[in-house]
Amino acid sequence: MKDQWLAMEHYRLHAVEDWPDSPHKRGELAAIRSSLESLLRSGAHPIDCHTCLSRKHRLALVVELPLAA
Repeated sequence: MKDQWLAMEHYRLHAVEDWPDSPHKRGELAAIRSSLESLLRSGAHPIDCHTCLSRKHRLALVVELPLAA
């Protein structure tokens, strides 16, 4: 279930990234990133996304395992 939730949040991330810049977009992105980080900490498996992997500044929380704190 966590992996499905992670996949949905990841999909939302890419959808919101296409929005025009605004305070609402920044808030949505912050909320999505927070959810992604939380899901990864709780044991969801990272996503190998070709879009994220092809970026210069990859989203470490999506394509790589988070560092243990």
